[in-house]
Amino acid sequence: MDEHNFIQLLEHVLTPDTNIVKHATGTLRRDYYSKPESLSVLIHLLRTYPNPQIRQLAAVEARNLVPKFWPAKDDGSLIPAELKSWLRESILQSTIEETNSLVKHSSARVISSMAKIDLPAGEWTDLPGFLVQAASSDRAENREVGIYILFTLIESLEEVVADKWHEFLPLFSRTIDDQGSMAVRLNTLLALGKMAESLNSEKHPGGVAAFKEVLPSMVAVLKELIDAADEEKANSAFEVFQTLLIVDSALISSHFRDLVQFFSDLASSTNVDDDFRSKAMSFLISCLRYKKMKMQALKFGEQLTLRALQIVTEFKDLEDTDETTPARSALGLLDYLSASLPPSQVVVPLLNILPQYTASQDPEYRKAAVLALGMCVEGAPDFIATQISSIFPVVLQLLSDPEARVRQAALHTVAQLADDLAEDMGKEHSRLIPALIRLLDSRDGSDTWKAACNAIDAVLVGIDKKDVETYLPTLMPRLSEMFQRDDLKLKAAAVGGIGSTAHAAKDSFSPYFQAAMGALFPYISVKDSEDELDLRGVVVDAMGNIAEAVGMQAFTPYVEPLMQSAMEALNLGHPRLRETSFMFFSIMARVYREEFTPFLPNVTQALFQSLEQTETDIDVEIGELAKDAIITSVGAVGTQKASLGGDIQAEIQPTDIDVDDEDDDALWDELNAVNAVALEKEVAAEVIGEVLSHCKEGYLQYLEKTVELLALKAQHPYEGVRKASISTLWRAYSTLWRVMQDKGMAKWLPGLPLKAQPPPELVRLGNLVINCTLANWSIETDRASVTDICVNVAETLSLCGPAFLVDTNGTIMLELASQLVLILKKQHPSQLDEEDEELPELHESSEYDWILVDSAMDVVLGLSKALGTQFGEIWKLVGTLLIKYASSSEAVERSTSVGVIADCIKYMEEGCTPHTSQLMKTLLHRLSDEDQDTKSCAAYALGMLCIKSQAAQEVTSNYGAILQKLEPFLQVQNHRMLDNACGCISRMIMAHPDSVPLGDVLPALAGLLPLKEDYEENEPIYKMLVQLYKNSNQTAFGMTQQFLPIIAAVLSPPEEQLTLETRKELIELVQFLFKTEPSVLRGYDNLILLAN
Repeated sequence: MDEHNFIQLLEHVLTPDTNIVKHATGTLRRDYYSKPESLSVLIHLLRTYPNPQIRQLAAVEARNLVPKFWPAKDDGSLIPAELKSWLRESILQSTIEETNSLVKHSSARVISSMAKIDLPAGEWTDLPGFLVQAASSDRAENREVGIYILFTLIESLEEVVADKWHEFLPLFSRTIDDQGSMAVRLNTLLALGKMAESLNSEKHPGGVAAFKEVLPSMVAVLKELIDAADEEKANSAFEVFQTLLIVDSALISSHFRDLVQFFSDLASSTNVDDDFRSKAMSFLISCLRYKKMKMQALKFGEQLTLRALQIVTEFKDLEDTDETTPARSALGLLDYLSASLPPSQVVVPLLNILPQYTASQDPEYRKAAVLALGMCVEGAPDFIATQISSIFPVVLQLLSDPEARVRQAALHTVAQLADDLAEDMGKEHSRLIPALIRLLDSRDGSDTWKAACNAIDAVLVGIDKKDVETYLPTLMPRLSEMFQRDDLKLKAAAVGGIGSTAHAAKDSFSPYFQAAMGALFPYISVKDSEDELDLRGVVVDAMGNIAEAVGMQAFTPYVEPLMQSAMEALNLGHPRLRETSFMFFSIMARVYREEFTPFLPNVTQALFQSLEQTETDIDVEIGELAKDAIITSVGAVGTQKASLGGDIQAEIQPTDIDVDDEDDDALWDELNAVNAVALEKEVAAEVIGEVLSHCKEGYLQYLEKTVELLALKAQHPYEGVRKASISTLWRAYSTLWRVMQDKGMAKWLPGLPLKAQPPPELVRLGNLVINCTLANWSIETDRASVTDICVNVAETLSLCGPAFLVDTNGTIMLELASQLVLILKKQHPSQLDEEDEELPELHESSEYDWILVDSAMDVVLGLSKALGTQFGEIWKLVGTLLIKYASSSEAVERSTSVGVIADCIKYMEEGCTPHTSQLMKTLLHRLSDEDQDTKSCAAYALGMLCIKSQAAQEVTSNYGAILQKLEPFLQVQNHRMLDNACGCISRMIMAHPDSVPLGDVLPALAGLLPLKEDYEENEPIYKMLVQLYKNSNQTAFGMTQQFLPIIAAVLSPPEEQLTLETRKELIELVQFLFKTEPSVLRGYDNLILLAN
C-alpha cells in the first residue's frame, strides 16, 4: 500500500475545497478502505504522525474499519494474530502518551471498538486489568486515559461489563474523588453513568448497592464543574443525571429526594450561569415525566411551583425567541407541574400567593404572576374553571396595568385561559372584549397589538353568536386596520382574529365577507420569505373559518383558487404551510361534505404521500425489517390486493428486530426523535379522518389504501402518529357503518351473539381496527394516546354496538376488559413510573391522569350499552373499581363514577339484580354526599336501581331511607338535583307503587313540576303519572286539577321537554280525562285542542 499517497489523500480530506474532499473520499473508500492493511496504516498514523488533525482523522477512520477487518473470519483473520497483538499494545501505549485531548479520546474509542470484538471472543483478556492498573497510576495522565478507555469500553460492552461490576465499581468509588485531576473525576462520572444503564437490581443487587454509595460523590463532581463554570464538561455531567432517571429506579431511589432538592436549589440560584439553571429545570421536568408518582408522593409540587414563580420574575422579553433562559425554563416547568401533579400541589399554592404578586409595586412580579397563571391552565382546566370568579377580576385588572409589559403578559394569559376555558371566559365578554379593544386602540405598539389580536382570536370561540354580532361593527374595522400595517407578524395575528370572528359570528359575518376575502385573497400566493409563508398559512386557515361561517354557496367562487394555492403550498418546503394545507382540506370537506368528492384524487394523493415519505436515512431499512413483523397482511391474502369486499386480514405480531450493534442503536435513537416529518404525518392522519368522515360514500374507493397505510403507521415510533392513525381507523369503521346503515343495514341490538349481522366488509374492517388497537393498547406508554383509544372505542360502541367485539374465543372482550381494569386501578403502563419500589397509595390525581380514567369509564358505559343484560359479566370485573371511585376524596371522581354506575344499571337492566345489595349501600351513602353533582347522580342511579332490579324485597326495604334522604333535595335551588330527585321518586313509584306513601309524595312532587332543566327525567315522571291513571289510582285522580297545569306546560313548547313516545302517552291521558269529564279541561285551550 502506498503510504505516502494514503497520507496525501487524508490531507486532502481536511482541505476546505469540497470538490477535492469529495474526490479524496471516493479514492480512499475505493482503493484503500477496501483493504485490511489500511487499518494497520491508520493505527500507525494515529500513533506517530506529527499533525494532530491527521491523527484525529486516522482515529475516526480506524474506528469505522475495525468492525470490518478486525473480527476473525471462517477462512482465517484478515489481520495476522502477531500484528493484532502488536497493534493492541502500540495503540494502548500511544493513547496514554497522546497530548491532544481530542485525539486521545478518539484513540480510546478505537481501543473500545477492538475490545468489543476481542473480549467476547476470549482475546485481549488482560485489557481490563491493564486499564484498572492505569487508572490507579500515580500519574494523573495515566489515570485519565485509563478511566476514559474504561468508559468507552463500558459503552461498547454494557452487559459484559455490568456482570463484572465488582472489578470496576471499587475503582470508580476511588477515582470519583480523585483530588489530582478533574478529568479523572469527570471520566469516572461518565463511566458510572454508562454502567448505570446496565446494572439491574435483580441481577446485580451488590452492584446497585455499591452504586448508591458513590452517588453523592457524583453530585459533588457536577457541583464542582458548575462552580468552575466549565460549561462543556458540566453539560456532559448533566446528561449523566438525566440518564439516571430512566435506568433501574433502585440506583437512585434512596437519594431521589436529595437529588430533586439539589437541582431545585440550583435552578433557584442566581449566582450560577443561566444555562446551568435551565438544565437544572430540565432535570426537574424529566423527574415529572419519569418519576411523576414519586414526585407526587414526596410532595415537591408546592416548593417547585413557588420557586418557578420567583424565577419567572426574571423574564425580560415576551417576544418569541429561541433563546433558553431560566425564566422561560421556569414557565415550562410550571406547565409540566400543573399537568403532572394534583391541583392541591401546584395550582392551589399558586393561587394562594397570586394576590401578593399582583399587588406588588414591582411590575416584574405582576407580570410573573399572570404569566405563571397562564402556563398552569392547560394542565388543570377543570380546577381553574372552579376558581374563575376570583381569577378573572385579577386578569382584567392587569389588562389595565400602568406598565405595558404587564398588559402584554395579561393578554397572553387571556388567550391561554380562553383556549382551555372558552365558555367560562366567553361569559365575561361584556367586560373582556371592550378591554381588548382598548388595547388595540392603545399606543403600546406592535407586540401588544399582536397579543390583543391573539386574545380576541381565542376569546371569541366561547361567545354566543348573538353576542358576537354586537361586537362586529367595532371589531372588524380595527382588525382590518391592523391587517393593513406593514408588520407581517401583526398582519398574521389580525388575520387570525378575523378568521375567529367569522367562525364565531357564523352567517352574521356575511356583510363583511366580500371585503374580507378581497383584502385577504392576494396573500394566498405570497412566498418570498419565511414570514410571508407564515402569513400565507394563517390567511388560508382564516379563509377556512370564513367558509364555515358563510356556507358553501357563498364560498364556492373561491374554492378552486384556494385549493390550487393549498396544493402549491405543499411543494414550497415549509412544514407549517404543508400542515395548513392539509387542515384546509379537512375544513373544505366539512363545508362541502359529499360535494368535496371531485377534489379527493389530488387530496388523497397528497395525504398518502405524506404518510409514505421517508423520515430518516434508514426508514427503508426499518420498513423492510418491520413491516411484515408488525402487520402480516393488510389487503388480500398473498400478493393480490383487494377492496374491502375481499379478504382483508390484520394479524398483529410482536416485532423481533436485532439491534445489537451501535449502528442499530443509533438507528432506533434517530427513529425515536420527533422530527418535522413525523409531526406532519400526525396531521395527515388526522385530516384523513376528517375528510373520510364527511365525504362518506365518496371516499370509499380510497378506503383500502387508507386502512393499509394507517394500520402500518399505528406502529410508528412517534406517539402522535400512532394516536392519529388508530383514531382515524376507528373513524373509518364508523363512517363505513353509517354508509351501510344509510343503505338499509339493520340497526344493531345489544348483546352477543349478534342479533343483526353486519356485511362482511364491515366485519373485516372491524377486526383489523380492533386488532391494531389492542396491539398498541397494552404497551402504549403515552397517556394521551391511551385516552384517545378509550374515547374512540367508547364512541364506536355507542354508535355501532358490539359487532367489533366478536371473535371465536372471546379474546377481544377479555383483552379489552383487562385494559380497562388496569386503567381503573391506575396500573396501566401509561400511568406508571418505572419504579420497582412500593409507593404509598396516592388519593389525588392530576387532571391529565383523571381524563384517562374518565375515558376508561366511558368505555365501561359503552360496553353496558352494547351488551345490555349480558354486561353483568363485565360488571363483575369493573364494578368494585367503580364503587371505589364513588368513595374518592375528589368530588369529580365521585360524581363521574356514580353517573357511570347509573347508566350501567340502566343498560344492563335486570342484569343488575345480583349486585343490588352492594349498589344500594353505595348509592344510599352518596345521597348524603357533600358534592351536589354526586348527590344528583346518586338520585338518578337509585331510581334506575329501583326500577331495573328484580330484587324486590331488597329494593323496597330501602324505600323509606331513600325518601328520607331525598327530602332535603326538594329544598335546594339546584335544578339538576330537583329534577333527578323527581325522576328517582317516579321510578320508585312505577316499580313498587304500594311501597310509596302516595298521599304524601305526589303533592310534594307536583309542587316541583314542571322540570326546568333535565328534561330527560320528564319521561319517568309522566310515564308514572299515566301508569297511575291506568291503574285507577285514587290519589292521582284526586289530584287531577293540580296535574293539569303541569301537563299543559310540558305539552307546550319547547318540544324537547318530552320524547315522542311520552308525548303520545300524555296526549292519550288528556283524551281519557276529557272523555271522562269534558269540563275538567276548562281553561286549558292547548289541552282541549289535543283532546279533540
